[in-house]
Amino acid sequence: MLKSNLKMNILILGLGSIGQRHLRNLSTLNRKFNFFAIRKKFTTPSLNNQNLVTNQDIKKRYNLKYFTSLNQIKKSKIKIDAAFICTPSKYHINEAIWLIKNNINVFVEKPLGSSLKNINKLQKLILKKKKILHMMGYQLKFNPIISKIKSCLDKKLIGKVYNIFIHNGEHIKDFHPYEDYRISYAARKSLGGGVILSQIHELDYILYLFHNYKFTVLNSISTKITDLDIDVEDTLVANLSLKKKKQLALCSIHLNFFERPKNRKILIIGKKGKIYADFNNKIMKIFNKNKKKIYKFKFQRNEIFKKQIKYFIDQINKSKKIESRFDLLNGIKSLKIAMKLKKVKVS
Repeated sequence: MLKSNLKMNILILGLGSIGQRHLRNLSTLNRKFNFFAIRKKFTTPSLNNQNLVTNQDIKKRYNLKYFTSLNQIKKSKIKIDAAFICTPSKYHINEAIWLIKNNINVFVEKPLGSSLKNINKLQKLILKKKKILHMMGYQLKFNPIISKIKSCLDKKLIGKVYNIFIHNGEHIKDFHPYEDYRISYAARKSLGGGVILSQIHELDYILYLFHNYKFTVLNSISTKITDLDIDVEDTLVANLSLKKKKQLALCSIHLNFFERPKNRKILIIGKKGKIYADFNNKIMKIFNKNKKKIYKFKFQRNEIFKKQIKYFIDQINKSKKIESRFDLLNGIKSLKIAMKLKKVKVS
């Protein structure tokens, strides 16, 4: 990874699992970064890249200066060059609005929010503050498997697409083994949890793979069907239509919070063949004209997080706009679809 030597003041809002991951990765990108954090509860222990507890003092290791609020940052008169929003999703939109208003480049972890409240206000502000860079934390678009699928689709290797099947199942207890799952944001409605928002990556990458299609939610059922001690949905079954001119594809999405072993895959069926990818086993298969190609990928999960933040920091250093596939306006699209999927429930 190329390193930047530019001095920057980096603010991280929230030092849970993802906040600490970004902190670790940023520190490897540039030793001249100055780190600041807004941290109130101190409930998450110090973690490594495998989310295992360590005995390191992260404040001492990264020379962190703690604040308790954004207003305290403002009063300190410290010029923040970039902020990473890693708090529970219910706070994201308002925090992004504050940061952009104060001319701070912002990176928002997924999802963009837990509702559409103030979404129009954020959108208008983004369009007004054109010099402020903004990016969503959808790291799967930096996954080489997604890149390979996109390349195959762009080359029309399987012809006109007819069907897409997406599945992501993982047990909520395995997300953060260091904590009681019942207190995690994913398990709590009040913090913006639930399987739809927690696994919103699937919505984002399908929007990316088929960016020039119009998406319509045909039907959706989300509910809690297990005995997990959560007050949010643990299952989603949904069907969407994707239209482009006279082309129509149907997409089926299944998400859950209870599957073991974890299972994340996509199957795309076209006129000339099909594409299958298993994200956990890092295997992709392309079937075309009675021929089969198998691709095996070798990379560590943390590598795609590093690529993501390097891109964000590089764009700031170059004063170059974030590509639309990565920005907050794109995050608004995936959030709006997620909110539609949440509307239909069974009791």
